[in-house]
Amino acid sequence: MADDTTAASTAAGRREQFEEDIAAVRIRTGKAEAEQRWTIVGLVLLVAGPAICLLAYFASTGMSDSRDIYSIMILAFFGIALAIVGTALFLRYSLARFLRFWLLRLIYEQQDQ
Repeated sequence: MADDTTAASTAAGRREQFEEDIAAVRIRTGKAEAEQRWTIVGLVLLVAGPAICLLAYFASTGMSDSRDIYSIMILAFFGIALAIVGTALFLRYSLARFLRFWLLRLIYEQQDQ
């Protein structure tokens, strides 16, 4: 039981030291808001794309003229494109944030060694 308490206090101490060292580096944080905004935009596009495709499908079920169906197909392709762009934006910004934190953690751990 004492080992658990000691390990927890050591981990808490290391975390506090890590946070202090991060604050001391004075990393410019102006981009964090923009990255979060682009991640949210990516999620919105990722959800809006299939929703547009679903709406296009339901709109095309009652049509018999091929010209109308072709115009609805353009809308469906636009929805697919939105979903692809949304996926790319979301993956780019969420992975960049994760990898930046991972790199920072690795650098910090190597400084201890």
